[in-house]
Amino acid sequence: MKEIDPGELERLASALRLAESALEEALEAAENLGSFDRRFDVPRAVGGAQRLVGNALEAVDAARRP
Repeated sequence: MKEIDPGELERLASALRLAESALEEALEAAENLGSFDRRFDVPRAVGGAQRLVGNALEAVDAARRP
């Protein structure tokens, strides 16, 4: 397996935590706005992005384990 740079791993984790926080705010705003776009469900799309970020954070956590 490839050597993992701990600094880059922390950089990734930090960026993902920021994304997670931003997506929480976006979801709250989207839910407050309700159905404003007929093409797609914005809160659902943001929720999907949250799940992807969560999966990436789990991968970072797993990479940190010896």
